[in-house]
Amino acid sequence: MSRRLVGIVLIDRRGWPLLQERDDKAPVNPDQWALVGGAVEEGETFAEAAVRELAEETEVTGVELTLVDSYVYFCDDCGDEHDVSLFLALTDLTDDDVVCHEGRRIVFVDPRTISTLPWSRNIVHGLPRVFGHPAYVERFGRLEPHSFGCAVLVDAQGRVLLQERDEHAPIDPDRWGLPGGHLEHGEDPEAGTYREVEEETGVELEPGTLRHFETFEVYHPHYGSVDHVHLYVARVDLTDDDIDCREGRQIVFVEPDRARRLDLTMTGTLAVPAFLGSESYRAMTS
Repeated sequence: MSRRLVGIVLIDRRGWPLLQERDDKAPVNPDQWALVGGAVEEGETFAEAAVRELAEETEVTGVELTLVDSYVYFCDDCGDEHDVSLFLALTDLTDDDVVCHEGRRIVFVDPRTISTLPWSRNIVHGLPRVFGHPAYVERFGRLEPHSFGCAVLVDAQGRVLLQERDEHAPIDPDRWGLPGGHLEHGEDPEAGTYREVEEETGVELEPGTLRHFETFEVYHPHYGSVDHVHLYVARVDLTDDDIDCREGRQIVFVEPDRARRLDLTMTGTLAVPAFLGSESYRAMTS
């Protein structure tokens, strides 16, 4: 089942996005920070819904909204796929111009602080698209992206290898993510992913085991940049006993339904549901 939704991101003079802190009564993503927006009503276009939702939640009207992108993502709270159209506007508005009609507050947020907030998955999907949009880049520039290599390893039961990060991790501490990490300058992404897997798990994969699945754009507040994450996947004949956890609290194979609903890193939020819903995963488990 797929729900039709809109997300709206207003950007102030500092380049900060307008975000909503949801309260404990929210049916989806309670007590988390999220994009302004909501469901598209029957007979309504995405553009019409964006104008209406913005006015209903903030009393902001008369802003010219630009369609940034449309995408689908898995909502861990409701168990549905969300079909989202994302809209953007660069404004001169301030917090004083916004009236909060939903949640605890709706304010402009320093994007580098987002990692300190309990963020929702729609932020992870939306902000890389906003910060990479030509209108945003033209006004505020774009920091040089970092490159990462990550792997999804699938065992005989269709489980995926995930790492529980600890409180010392510089990016997404205390969340579940993929084995992998920062690529060295000029390093080939595939070679770097083999290196990272061995460094973190002690597993030396045979050349040719990994194959490229997708390269994701991920906003990392730690750097303030939209970075490139190269994801490689493989079917392996390994168990938890074969894994030497050299980083984080644990690295274990996780059932797919549980993996989708874990408190995932920003990269994991994009990569894990995308891979588990793909033909590549189905081919490995058929």
